[in-house]
Amino acid sequence: MYSRSSLFVGILAIGLVTGLGIAPKLKASKLKLPITKKLESLHQQTEVLAALDPSKTPTCFEYYTPILNQYTFSFELDYAYCLSVFNSSSTQIAEAWNSTLYQIQSGGDKGCSKFRECESFSELNLAFKCFATEGAEQSKILYQVSANATEVASFVKISLQTLQTQRDSCVNVAQRNYIEGTSRTYDQLNSCLQGAPLPEAPTTPIDYTTTTTTTTTTTTEYPYETTR
Repeated sequence: MYSRSSLFVGILAIGLVTGLGIAPKLKASKLKLPITKKLESLHQQTEVLAALDPSKTPTCFEYYTPILNQYTFSFELDYAYCLSVFNSSSTQIAEAWNSTLYQIQSGGDKGCSKFRECESFSELNLAFKCFATEGAEQSKILYQVSANATEVASFVKISLQTLQTQRDSCVNVAQRNYIEGTSRTYDQLNSCLQGAPLPEAPTTPIDYTTTTTTTTTTTTEYPYETTR
């Protein structure tokens, strides 16, 4: 149960925080940094503790602010890495299937060109006979074109979905590392503001290992037989 005096001090501290803006001067980020309720609570606690005993604020902030900024910087690098891998891998998939796309397109074009040849006949009966013959033959080729295109589209879709899953997993790891590291640092900062001594040895450097994902794309060549 809080006493009236402690509640009054807490309310006064919140007023001081609001009026003075006492908080670590953190590095601005172009990204929307991850946030949790626990992290918000720790940040608010930091502001209140700093207002309650401003004499400890400079020393504690000077020590822990660079650590907090380092977590922000690391998150930005990790996030950029996740997007870079996704974008480059997506480009590789597109390039890997370009030859197959050209082959499918070429097969369709050849089928259409056969019909244009039928237009060169001056005699109607020969022209209609040509269209009938070529129509039956080219329908088989165009059916194969459709089947091949459907199969390739399925491969490409699965490959891109896999990349998106890997990207999201990579971003989740980056967010978790930022949240855990920042929360731990705010805990230490708040302990400092409450009178705990600074660590004698430097705080353990951020240990973040990025797993590189290699995407292997297999293309299938589809032969087209357009001449009899």
